[in-house]
Parts: sequence; structure tokens; C-alpha cells
Amino acid sequence: MPTLLDQFGNPIDLAAIREPQTEAAENRSSVSWMSREFARHPGRGLTPARLNAILQAAEEGDLLGQLDLADDMEERDGHLFAELSMRKDAVANLDWSIEPPRNASAEEQALAEELQEWMEDLPDFEDGILRELLDGILKGFACIEMWWQLDGGRLVPRFAPRPQRWMTVDEVGSEIQLRTATGNGRGQPLRPWGWLLHRPRARSGYPARTGLLRVLAWPYLFKNYNQRDLAEFLEIYGLPLRIGKYPSGASDAEKRTLLQAVVNIGHNAAGIIPAGMALEFQSAAQGNEGPFKTMADWMEAIQSKVIRGQTLTSGEGKHGTQALGTVHEGQALIITKSDAKRLSITITEQLLRPLALLNKPGLDPRRLPRFVLDVPEPEDLALYADALPKLAAAGMRIGVEDMHKRLRIPMARDGEEQLRGAPAQQAPGGAAPTAGPAAAPAPAAKQPTPPAPPTQAKQAGLAAELPAAPRDAIDELIDAATADWRPVMAPMVEPLLAELDRAIAAGESLAAFRARLPELIDQVDGRPHAERLARAAFLARLAGEAGVLPQD
Repeated sequence: MPTLLDQFGNPIDLAAIREPQTEAAENRSSVSWMSREFARHPGRGLTPARLNAILQAAEEGDLLGQLDLADDMEERDGHLFAELSMRKDAVANLDWSIEPPRNASAEEQALAEELQEWMEDLPDFEDGILRELLDGILKGFACIEMWWQLDGGRLVPRFAPRPQRWMTVDEVGSEIQLRTATGNGRGQPLRPWGWLLHRPRARSGYPARTGLLRVLAWPYLFKNYNQRDLAEFLEIYGLPLRIGKYPSGASDAEKRTLLQAVVNIGHNAAGIIPAGMALEFQSAAQGNEGPFKTMADWMEAIQSKVIRGQTLTSGEGKHGTQALGTVHEGQALIITKSDAKRLSITITEQLLRPLALLNKPGLDPRRLPRFVLDVPEPEDLALYADALPKLAAAGMRIGVEDMHKRLRIPMARDGEEQLRGAPAQQAPGGAAPTAGPAAAPAPAAKQPTPPAPPTQAKQAGLAAELPAAPRDAIDELIDAATADWRPVMAPMVEPLLAELDRAIAAGESLAAFRARLPELIDQVDGRPHAERLARAAFLARLAGEAGVLPQD
């Protein structure tokens, strides 16, 4: 097999990728040491000063405190967890496909279909691998170790998610590396084609600053302070202020007894005090939970905006309108598209590319298929159902396959029963019009002429296709009135057609001909048509009053 290169041009060690990098002899001690580490849980007793120190240390290369804080935030903040889960689920549950390159040949199309089958056979790909990689939205990156084994005659990947705290950054803080046991902040470069390293880049900058954690940490901190204050308020709300008085010269033991009595009365509504001492009850603690709820709602609104770009689809939204809700849903869709695009690039470059090149030697790396997560656009089916027939009748050439993709309605397979709409009604004296988005307009003739009347055979064929409908006197009257429409319409149409022929022969411009149209109206003889309509109306009135059928 020729030398293979990764997406950065680095050569691939085909022997090394057969085993996990973390199980290599030189890394076993490091992994054993890291697996016995306990999280620091910096969320306990978090203060502004401590939070600032954690973020500063991450910028200087020590990511452990920041990564442990991210885990604490997800575990302790239900709103934060729910919002992140919705953002992850919005991408992890998308349909995906393997698309061939642009202007693909038959071989490239066949390769894409084969890779689609291989990817579908990967265990726990959608619910496990994709969702694990999306954990990088909060922390800045996510890593899954990968090694290759023979299975059914081809090399297939095996996966093992690894904690982000096993990683560090290089000396300049730009590349993610595997930590070593030395603890000096230095790491080992990740093996090409041995890792799925997803960097969502929710924010720009070095890895320590690209996660949403650094934005969400401050609302999380302030909300924690608010919750603690609310708990203290609820503990004393409605209880009277109790004051114990002791006489001068009381001993320390007597003072402790009095204090214990004051506390017990608050919790147990009972207590005893020595003679000569007194208890006074002041007014009960006043206030309400309103300010605490306002603070919590404010912080959660900030978290929703940071994570999903909006608030109406993540909270009660009682002050929103339908129009504003639509705008907010559109913003969430934009974020989903961005996440899906970045994840698709990661899967294409780090999984699909090696899967193809390892099993199909000789492929052109520039013409490989790509992994695509399909983000559906919300389409108004009623709007399309109303507009498409009109647009097709106006002459637009609308592709059926494209509309199936846009509306996300699979095309019927060969031999499969298909839904059909109501048949188009046949125009009186003419052929049935073709309706639907697939109808392509006929090319316009240079000299338009009135269409020929349908033959009896064609009318019989149309009648056989359409469901039988009862005919009445009005139908027979219309047939009789329109049977000889050509000589009736000729005095109105032929002068205009003749003048149009003369304008074309003389090279007259369209603008000049349009300007002369009002003058040509005098050449149009509408008397035969008007007389015909008058006769038909008169006949219909007589037939209706007499209750008889019209006769030719």
C-alpha cells in the first residue's frame, strides 16, 4: 500500500493505528495514572475570585480546573443541562448521508453508496459517537479514541470516548495533545487517524477559550449565589424575630442556655429558660420570593441565549408573540446548521476519509465522498400545494426530484402505488389541461395559431380516463355553443395575428408594437362572438323557463 497522508499531510503509521494510542507501551503508565485521578469539583464553594483563577489557569495551559468546572455545571444546573441536551439532540437526531463529490462519475457514486452501507454498520454511531463529539460545545473540544481492526475483509474502526481531562495543549496552546505522567503540562501529539477530535469552535480563539463554558460560568455563579440566598430566606420566612434577655451578672452557661432556648423555640416551638430571663417576639420576617425569581429568570434567559440563541422555545415565553417565536426558531435553526456543518467536516476528514483510503487503495484524496448531516428547512406544504400548480401553468419548469427533496417526500419506487390528486377538468371544446409541478410548458411557436379541436377518438380516450359524471342541460348547451368556436373567434384573432406577422417581417421592436396595440382594437370584429353569446344566453333562458333540453 502506498504511503497515506492525513488531512494535514502527515504520514500514517499503518502498524500503529491497529492499537489505541493510550494502550501503547510508552503511554500505559500515563493512562493508569490519569484513570486514578479524581475530579477536583471546583463548583463547590465557587466564588468570583476562584472562578477568575480557574479561567486564567486554563489560558496558561492548565485545562483541568476549567474542564472539571464544566462537569459540575452540567450536573448541578438543570436548566443548563436541558438547554445543552436540546442543542445536542437537534444535531444528533438529524438524518445523514454520504454524498459523492460534485459532477461524480459512476464509480464515485458507487463508492459513496458503499461507504454509506459501511457507516450504517458502525455500532452506536448515531446515538453514541455523534453525541459524544457534541460534548465539545460546552468544553471546547471532545475526543474519541479510534483504532482499526480487520472485520469481514476490510479495516473498520473501533471507538472509545476519552475524558477531556486526559488532554492538554501544546506549548503555544493551539493544539490538543494527550497528557503525560510527568505533570509538567507537556503532552504527546495525537496519532493521525487514531482519534476523532471535534472542535466545535463555538467561540474563536485557542482551545481553552473556544467552548461556551467561559461565557456560561458567570451566569452559573450568580444564579448559585441567588439560590443560596433564596434558601436562607425561605428558612426564616414567616418566623418572628426572637430576642432573649438575660440579667446582668449572668454566667456563660446561663447565656448558652438562653441562646439554645431561642433557637429551639424557632424550630420546635418549645423551650425552657432560667427564671429571671425573658424572651421577646418581634414582627415576623417580611418580604417575598419575587426578587430571587427575577434574578434566576434573568440568569437562565442569558444561558438560553448563549446556548440556543433564543429564549421563547426554551422557557415559558409568556411575553412572546407568534412572530417573535418564529424569529427565535429561525435563530435556533441557524445554530443547528452551524453545529451540523462543523460536525460533518470532522466526520468527513477524520473518519470517512481514512475508512475509504484504507480499504480502497488508489483513490484520489481530492475526489472522496463527504459526510452530510441534513438540516431540514421548515416548509409550508399548503403554500407549495397552492403555488406549484400555478407556477407550472405560468411556464416555470419545476423539477419533480428537486421538489421531493425540498419537501422531504421520498419519490415512489417502481411499481409502488402512488397517491393521485383529483383529475384536471376538461375545458369545453378543448383538450384537458396538464396540471402539476412536473408539467413542462410547450415551446412557443413563432406564429401562434388557435389549437385544433380535439378529435372524437381523443375525447373518447379522455372520457375513459376521467371518472364518469352525470351531464345536465347546461353541459349540453355549452357543448352546442362551443362546437364551432373557430369561425366565431376568427374575426377577433386573425387581424391581430396578421398585424403581428407584418411587424415581425418589418423588424419592429416589441415596445413599438405594444404602443400600437390600442389602435389595432378597431380592427377586431367582436360582433359574431357577441351574437353567439347572446343566442346562447337566450336559448338557456328559454330552456330554463320551459323546462326542456336545448336541441342543436
